[in-house]
Amino acid sequence: MNAHSPQIYDHKTGFVVYPDAGPENPGVKADFIDHGGNPISPQRYFSRDEADLEWEKMWTKTWQFAGLAHDLAEIGDYFMIEIGRESIVVVRRAEGNEGIKAYFNVCPHRGNRLIHERFGSLGTKGCFQCDFHGWKFDTEGNNVEIKDEMLFRPETIAHRPGLKEIRCGVWNSLVFISMASDGISLEEHLDVMPRHMDVFPLDRFRVIGDFETVWDANWKTALDAFLEFYHADEVHPEVIPFSATHETQYDLYGNGMSRMIVPYGLVSGRHEDRDTVNDFLKMYVQFFGGDPENYADIKGYEYYKALADAKRKWGVRHGYGDFFDKLDDQRMTDDWNYFVFPNITINFFAEAIVIQIFRPHPTDPEKSYYRAISMNLPVPGSQDCVVDIASIGPTATSAPGWDGAIRPEVRTPQCLEDFGSVLAQDAVRVPVVQKGIRSQAFGGLLLGESENRIRHYLAELDRYIGRR
Repeated sequence: MNAHSPQIYDHKTGFVVYPDAGPENPGVKADFIDHGGNPISPQRYFSRDEADLEWEKMWTKTWQFAGLAHDLAEIGDYFMIEIGRESIVVVRRAEGNEGIKAYFNVCPHRGNRLIHERFGSLGTKGCFQCDFHGWKFDTEGNNVEIKDEMLFRPETIAHRPGLKEIRCGVWNSLVFISMASDGISLEEHLDVMPRHMDVFPLDRFRVIGDFETVWDANWKTALDAFLEFYHADEVHPEVIPFSATHETQYDLYGNGMSRMIVPYGLVSGRHEDRDTVNDFLKMYVQFFGGDPENYADIKGYEYYKALADAKRKWGVRHGYGDFFDKLDDQRMTDDWNYFVFPNITINFFAEAIVIQIFRPHPTDPEKSYYRAISMNLPVPGSQDCVVDIASIGPTATSAPGWDGAIRPEVRTPQCLEDFGSVLAQDAVRVPVVQKGIRSQAFGGLLLGESENRIRHYLAELDRYIGRR
């Protein structure tokens, strides 16, 4: 439907972006799942008892995104993440996906955390060493040295206490962990996403931006803002000239997985004049090296065709023609946003992706951690630039010839401007919403069908907790 002719709205189908998509096309509209229309209790967003239930029944039982295989390039490379009350270290012990292991970041001697920095490498020493009493562990988690071992009774350490391993899996350079000792495989957990998005060679993308901050809001309050585009007209008005803020397709899948498809590069149904090509669309095409004069016969409502053509030629110039040839024009331009239960969204564009992670605070249910990792296809040896789409704004454009060779540090925004213009608008809104949810006047979330992804993941959360 990228021509976006007017549609009669039916809540069971919603908007359908690609009405001609067959059953094998990943863009086909998913079957309707009815989660009803009752209000969502505000208690879910601030109750300490609720947070404790989530931790015990869900966070410690499900697959969760941990990081990127890009950050484990060499044997001995590792990264550390914190999820609620736990700290986890992921390390490369051998080549390939099977060579990546994950352990609780805790020394079995006295409970000290072994790793304190976010990224690192074991280098020539080849083992983790506790900085409290010096115990050492190899990349298999084995205890290889107990300092002054004669000080311990044999029965105390006869089991050679090592690091506790947790389940770890990799899909398309994305590393996931699960603290549960058993359960479904990562592939099963990801449901349709591997089939839909295996075509994206994420190993060819490189990190251009990575930041993390603490928000004064429950993790679900923050997450909910990124599961729908219903708020875009009011919160992100700058995207209206080149995206369909209204005619967004929402799809629900298994295991709490969901997707929204936001058409880009066209004049949407929000505009009375859909034929005229506005300056934003022309600038969009020019950014990829296209000349708007070459597309003068294309109307605004179908200008995605011009953008797709410009992107394809950009891709050929930079060696990505083989990848782009696998995408139709709509996938070349549109934003395919997947939610992976329980707490990440991934925006897939042809040339860039953004991974957003929403994690609970370990002690305060009205705080949470928000992280955004932006990745782009590099353009070395050229005068072209790329844009960090998580930080759209004047500082989001790279220097010419960005090659992605230097992995940026994880930064902490110090002011709203550090988020970039679009995310700053969300950063302002989310804590305010949390305050409103706390009001005695607020009776619960009243969700429309463009917000059905929220009901969907809450239903999956209820399944873990035992309410369903």
